[in-house]
Amino acid sequence: MFDQVMARIAGRYGRVEPRVAARAYLLGVLSSIERKNCWQLAEQARFARPGPMQ
Repeated sequence: MFDQVMARIAGRYGRVEPRVAARAYLLGVLSSIERKNCWQLAEQARFARPGPMQ
């Protein structure tokens, strides 16, 4: 179901990079990690910095 939602909003992003970041952001928000700020979401998504999560 998550992939279907992402497929519906994928057209809103002109490039692949923001689409990947949006997917990682949503997965992080829906996850069970305790704190959900940009740093923790970026770490969970294995990004080097929190920029894509902002």
